[in-house]
Amino acid sequence: MIFLLLVLSLQGMGSDCSSGRNAGSDQSCSYYNNDPFRKPQYKTPLALPDSWPINILRNPMDRSPKTSKTRVVMLGTGMPSPNPYRSGPSHALVVDGFPYLIDAGEGVWRSISKAVLINGDKLNQAFSPRKLNVLFITHLHQDHTVGLPSLVLNPLNWIYGIRQDIFGPVGTKDMLKYINLAWLVDTDAAISDGFDPEDSRATAYDIDFEEDGIVYEDKRVKVEAFRTRHASLENTFAYRFTTSDRIVVFTGDGGPYNANIVRASRNADILVTETVTEDNIQYAPWGGRSIEDKKSTIFQFHFTPKILARIAKEAKVKTIVLSHEQNYNQDQEYDALGLVNEVRSAGFEGDIFSAMDGDIY
Repeated sequence: MIFLLLVLSLQGMGSDCSSGRNAGSDQSCSYYNNDPFRKPQYKTPLALPDSWPINILRNPMDRSPKTSKTRVVMLGTGMPSPNPYRSGPSHALVVDGFPYLIDAGEGVWRSISKAVLINGDKLNQAFSPRKLNVLFITHLHQDHTVGLPSLVLNPLNWIYGIRQDIFGPVGTKDMLKYINLAWLVDTDAAISDGFDPEDSRATAYDIDFEEDGIVYEDKRVKVEAFRTRHASLENTFAYRFTTSDRIVVFTGDGGPYNANIVRASRNADILVTETVTEDNIQYAPWGGRSIEDKKSTIFQFHFTPKILARIAKEAKVKTIVLSHEQNYNQDQEYDALGLVNEVRSAGFEGDIFSAMDGDIY
């Protein structure tokens, strides 16, 4: 009897934790803290403090309005440096039970599965493989696209017929063509097992607007693409999704201040975006040797907290959701909410969250 009461008590604690009733920064709420861990003695990109399980302060949470038809699902919130708790950049907007994918980073199928197992059958139905028909790519850097072969080819293992439309910058059509050639062995094997390739085709579309335009529209959503700049990469886009009840914007990777991103983000309910610490930029494992070199290099590729706060304030964004965070620091000073605090200190007064894989907003 005592054992049964103990089990019920522990189950109750778990339910309370996963439901979000405990504060998001309450470390006692994080199941990740129990994972095996040895504090690294060597500083390498394989063992940055943001990948330590003891630094994960909470479990994934559903913060979306209960009555909303539109939900943002954080599939992969990682950056190029490996983190076993963050898949590569990938997100989804689920509208009336249908998913629209944004970017396909490393481990995209696994991050979809993780989100489903955390959030239950509603999401399981929304991410039914035959519904995964539309993908928007912000830019063609490998960390945002390396999951594309898996996204396109993995359904062959289930003999699923899935028609996929993939929208991205100039070069997207070539990327898909070479993926199909590189993994021709998979397609041939599936055909020999009875798969009909006519039932499952991925089609890529290159976006080449001078500044912006409507790239996709159906009865649930209108999607506009806004040209942005990511260092020397000119073919990059932010996407603005307008549904019946929300406006959601995905910037992809950033860089210097960009008026197009302000226009894309105007009056957005949610801005899914990224930033890099400026206060602790000296601990970044890339960008040069000196602080000046790091700032000069890194902030051509990514938003500073000050630039992000400026964009969000000018656009009158209601909520910022941070993904692809580069939250560098020395281990004893690491703060999981460091970038949230930097953006707040820069003047953003709306809601702001540091996202993790499996979150819903």
